[in-house]
Amino acid sequence: MNITLRQLRAFVAVAEVGQFTLAASRIHISQSALSALVKELEGELGVRLFDRHTRSVRLTTSGVDFLDRARRVLQELDQALHVTREVATFNRGRVSVACATVLSTTLVVPFMKVFNTKHPGVRLELIDVAEQGIQRAVLDGIADFGIGTQIQTDPEIVATLLFRDVYRAVLPAGHAMAGKRAVPWRLLEDEPWIALSPLSPIRREIDAHIKILGINPKVAYEVSFPSTVFAMIRQRMGVSVLPANAQQMPEVQGLTFRPLTPPVPKRLVVTFRQKLRGLSPAAQLFHDMLLAWGKENLATLAPSSVPG
Repeated sequence: MNITLRQLRAFVAVAEVGQFTLAASRIHISQSALSALVKELEGELGVRLFDRHTRSVRLTTSGVDFLDRARRVLQELDQALHVTREVATFNRGRVSVACATVLSTTLVVPFMKVFNTKHPGVRLELIDVAEQGIQRAVLDGIADFGIGTQIQTDPEIVATLLFRDVYRAVLPAGHAMAGKRAVPWRLLEDEPWIALSPLSPIRREIDAHIKILGINPKVAYEVSFPSTVFAMIRQRMGVSVLPANAQQMPEVQGLTFRPLTPPVPKRLVVTFRQKLRGLSPAAQLFHDMLLAWGKENLATLAPSSVPG
């Protein structure tokens, strides 16, 4: 059976106005074309849908039964087309982003406000996860894309650069090294070190760098979130090294961020998305606008960013 939407629309039009001439005018086709569509439909169904009279037509019993079903099909199709057009024109949709706490606060949340102003019909979902869980959230389909530190990318993930950042020493207020123009990495060996989890891309990047420098700091505490690092430094339980971007967090009030002596590793902040799965129109728009917004606000996001 090969029933077309044109046949259904022709049948419903005739059924509702009771005349082929008026029905043809209503759906903007010729009367002969309309008659042909109805005959084709009757042929496909194997029943007569109309009793034809000189000036009007009436539905047969089979036609009455079929009319409700035909209307439902057309209504559901029209609704589906409307929703699709709404999504395509960004009047509705859903975007989910996986991100760790610092970048959520300094990057994603401010941009969400900008995006919502322009596209209020798109629902935004921010999934707060530890850095090491971002790529997994993308691969599992929990998030459309993620934002985090690039150190090792899964082969099924494509990474797109957002901005470059550097690392800084984080010290309690009044610390002996707080007045230095740049803190030598070697001096950090003498301090209790508050480090992120060994699974964190930030921790792994710092560990790789200090290994090259031949430095072996005393790790006193390992925690999962930078906010915990800040709280422990405030209590003078140790020092740490974190991305410069973190100094925008409200929790750093009273702490001191100082540059480190070269060489200082670059931190690449990227978006992660599945290589073989396209983004929805709304997610693609959010992603592209975020990249542009990041470039426009680089001075705020990474005032110590590495050029090039």
